[in-house]
Amino acid sequence: MKLTKQNRKYLHLGFALEFILLSFFLVQQSKAQSHEETINRFCARVVGIPYASDNFNDEEWERFKYCKITLTR
Repeated sequence: MKLTKQNRKYLHLGFALEFILLSFFLVQQSKAQSHEETINRFCARVVGIPYASDNFNDEEWERFKYCKITLTR
């Protein structure tokens, strides 16, 4: 395919569209991670364990999982 003025216009449009879609995807993914972190922090506080800690017993872990499941429904 020969590169002409007409083709360049579509090539630039294609790159712009790809950039916009990639940016949208990255923003949405970062929001999803932030949302999950917010839920984890909230549930840790509800259960009474430090956030991102592995210092909890089986009962606290089950309560934490139940809290996450309840909030993500």
